[in-house]
Amino acid sequence: MTRAVNSLSLRFSVLATALSLAVGACGSGSDSNTSSRPAEQPPVVSRAPTPSDSACPRDGLWKACALEDRVNKAGMPVQVVDTLQLPYFSEPGIHYRIGRNMGMVAIFFADSLSGVKATAGLDRHSLTAPGESPGPLPAVPKEVVRSANLIAVLFNVTETQAERLRLAITAGAPQPPRSTPPVLPSVKSGRQDQTVLQPPR
Repeated sequence: MTRAVNSLSLRFSVLATALSLAVGACGSGSDSNTSSRPAEQPPVVSRAPTPSDSACPRDGLWKACALEDRVNKAGMPVQVVDTLQLPYFSEPGIHYRIGRNMGMVAIFFADSLSGVKATAGLDRHSLTAPGESPGPLPAVPKEVVRSANLIAVLFNVTETQAERLRLAITAGAPQPPRSTPPVLPSVKSGRQDQTVLQPPR
């Protein structure tokens, strides 16, 4: 009887050992497969250049990237709709949608003088010859804002919205970064430190 019990106990022991080895082998294989998998990389999201990028230099002239950055930072999301070719201008106009319904057409000239020459003789509120319709503009202009080499035509805006856009634009184009001022040499005092000798006590 004792031999039978011992034999049965030995069989259970061998079976338990074999089962634990099999489970361990399966677990190690799953770990190795997991560790061998390459880590998933997050998707790369492209962004428009801003005046802090080399693609959008700060040289005191308006560019599309600088205008879009300025309007976005003013709390008004801006999106390009299309481009327009306006009469009397060789430069194309970029049509923007701002927020839900606001609109703007921006014309960028080589410099401010070119913008002044291009608009000479035109109605300052519609950028057309006196008496003509707005032409290919999406709507009747509400206001025309000028700043350096930029002319921005605003439409579908309220008085408050027009003021916000006007202030954002007339603040001026991003200027070149200021160079670090030279460090002046420190001026040393002509007085020399003197050691006071104390008399012996």
